[in-house]
Order: sequence, then structure tokens, then C-alpha cells
Amino acid sequence: MKFKIKVNNRYYDVEIIDANPPLFEVSVNGKKTIINLLEKKEEISSKNILAAEMLGTVVKIMVEEGEEVKAGQPILILEAMKMENEVVSPIDGKIAKIYVKEGEKVNQGDPLVEFGYKGVEVKISISGIVTKILKKEGEEVKAGQPILILEAMKMENEVVSPIDGKIAKIYVKEGEKVNQGDVVAIVEE
Repeated sequence: MKFKIKVNNRYYDVEIIDANPPLFEVSVNGKKTIINLLEKKEEISSKNILAAEMLGTVVKIMVEEGEEVKAGQPILILEAMKMENEVVSPIDGKIAKIYVKEGEKVNQGDPLVEFGYKGVEVKISISGIVTKILKKEGEEVKAGQPILILEAMKMENEVVSPIDGKIAKIYVKEGEKVNQGDVVAIVEE
């Protein structure tokens, strides 16, 4: 079975080569992998971790901790099913931590690298629901200017920028529940 799938404005040609539940051999844009639907992966708590999309072996790591990277920049090479797959950064950021070593085998969902941002974390002081996001990533913001609206205790509360700068990352979506202490955004100076 062949499919054309659109994800984040990119199209992918997906083919199911062999289906022997719970194992499925699939091809995405010509790259083959095996998916095991019974494997339950531990959810990664950090929202800025890049996880392996397939089983494989880390052949080469192309970045170092602390290095600034751009979206689309190669991070490492992962060999899977006798093919070398380039794993690229999904964002502009900084490599905060590398979880793997060259020659190490990884499973689908295993953390590869964690991204960090230069700037200040914007944390929630009370649990609630994000009702409106007022700023976009890359947008300028002044200290005290609202970034988002949080409904808590039947009241709308502005979550404001602690500094003058630019929104580097917004981690939440409208309608999402957040807890006290959660980081909802990063503001770069």
C-alpha cells in the first residue's frame, strides 16, 4: 500500500512493504525501517529533545555539546537497514546534551540530543489552561509585555516576558493545560 502524507507542509511518499503485526516494514521517501507497534516508549519529559525515528546504529556525530545549530543542519548519521540516514536539527538552537555515542545502537524513540536556547525561561506560576498565545517565535517583546493568556481559577492571567528580547521558543499550544513551574517559552536577549 502506498500513501502520500503531508506533515508540516512537507510531503512524504510512504509505502507499507510488509505487514506482519506487530511488525511492519515501511519505506518513507525511499528509506526503509521496521516499526514494532507493541514497543511502548517511555515518554520523553523535555519538549526539546530530538528522538530516534527508527532502530539503528549511530555512525557519526557531527556536532558537539554547546554548539549552535540551524534548522536543517545535520546532527548525526544513523545507520538503519544498511542505509545511512542523516538526522537533522528541526530547530535553530544550541546542543545542550548529546545522549548517544558513535557505534551505539538506538531504538525508535530513544533520545539523541537535547536542545537548549540562549535566553530566559518563562515559567508558569499557577496551573491553568493556555487560552491565547499573543506572540510568535521570532517576534520582538519588551519586558512586562504579555506573551500568552492563562486561565486559572476562573480568571485570565497574562504571562509576561521577564526581559526585552525576541521569542526564541514557545512550548505550548492554545487549549493546553500547564502546571505550576512549567516552562512555556524562552526569550532571547
